[in-house]
Amino acid sequence: MASEKGIWKVITASSVGTLIEWYDFYIFGSLALIISEKFFPSENPTTAFLATLATFAAGFIVRPFGA
Repeated sequence: MASEKGIWKVITASSVGTLIEWYDFYIFGSLALIISEKFFPSENPTTAFLATLATFAAGFIVRPFGA
């Protein structure tokens, strides 16, 4: 049986990894309007914003493949 200390080490490492991943998604979602202006220049700001949201959605869709 694994030691108690080893289990807590695994729990801590996986929690930190999950925290960083969700922080990244939070920052991207919070800055979606700014990102749309900088990365998707378009005459129509709505199209640029929708492209940013599509990129955000792609991150959620592809996430299970990286696990």
